[in-house]
Amino acid sequence: MEWTARSATAGQRKQRRRDGTLRIGAFWPYSRTLLPSLEIARQNPDVLELDSHILFAQTIENIGLDFALIADGYAPASEAVSRTGFQDPSTNATILSVPLFLATQHLGIISTMHTTFLHPVVIARLGSHLDWISGGRWGWNIVNGFRDHEARLFGFDKKVDGYALAQEAVDIAGALWQRTPEAVSYEGKYFKVDGKMRRPVPQMLPLLVSAAASTQGLAFAAANCDYLFTSSLTKPVVQETAGTLRKNAEQTGREPPRILILCDLLIRDTPGTAQQTFADLLGSTDPEAQKTWASHLSKIGDTRPNAAEIMSLVGTPDEIAEQIIELHRDCDLMGGFAFRMLLWGPEEAKRLAPVLSQLQKAGIWTPPASRDHSW
Repeated sequence: MEWTARSATAGQRKQRRRDGTLRIGAFWPYSRTLLPSLEIARQNPDVLELDSHILFAQTIENIGLDFALIADGYAPASEAVSRTGFQDPSTNATILSVPLFLATQHLGIISTMHTTFLHPVVIARLGSHLDWISGGRWGWNIVNGFRDHEARLFGFDKKVDGYALAQEAVDIAGALWQRTPEAVSYEGKYFKVDGKMRRPVPQMLPLLVSAAASTQGLAFAAANCDYLFTSSLTKPVVQETAGTLRKNAEQTGREPPRILILCDLLIRDTPGTAQQTFADLLGSTDPEAQKTWASHLSKIGDTRPNAAEIMSLVGTPDEIAEQIIELHRDCDLMGGFAFRMLLWGPEEAKRLAPVLSQLQKAGIWTPPASRDHSW
């Protein structure tokens, strides 16, 4: 495949503005399969072929998606995980963002960076350049680093207060990102910084998001973030999360973050076909690897029995559009969706086009290319 880098910074830089409409994005296929399944991996492209990522990014931008969220990690959770191609091998969220930005014009990209494993000066420096390359389309998914097998890889042999550490990292990065930067002098429990970072710096604070699930994590998101990614399985859980965010935000004097629901997506034109295909895919998962992953999720404070499950939108374009419109109507702080496509590639992405068309007609979403603002 041949591709030409587009002018990522051409034209006027877009600003952020809340307008009540949804933001629709893709949970990026950062490994060959997003569930531990040899069958799903077999049907997907090679995750280490860059052209596949670029084509997927250009396709989702052309149909109108707002953003992509790229998850990341450093160590495989188990041999079973690696055997199925789930999370191993995987892309690096920071590095992959660069060619995707250069290949697109409107697509926002949110990179995961771990505050436990990366110094906040490094995060601020990387973020500044991703903001520059993209013309302001970059966002930071703040992850504190909760997995024991990754902590061991970095030599951590004792527990830290992950959100207290993350708060220091966000404070330092924010200070370094000031438009008229002065020397930053900061000494906390986890970090000490004294000096001035080389430019460039972002023209405005980059988009900050979190996928927190614990009580402490929701408080952190309310105090710092523009969006919360949630794997809430049902509408009542989304509502409960929104209530918690509002209460926490009132204590900080900020607007509460909007909620982006992480959910599985599978679209087929014939009624019933998507449901059967989706059931077959879920039935192909490796039990040992799935159990390992569920145990890691439980360690971030999400104690739901079904913590490894997420909401699913499965059906025809009409059925899925109807469900999205209903969620937008009924759920407080509803900001949009990050769709996890178990089968990823251009043809699967194109199936979203008629759904987006219906959302636009309903007045709850507009294509990013037509807006004078992003996010």
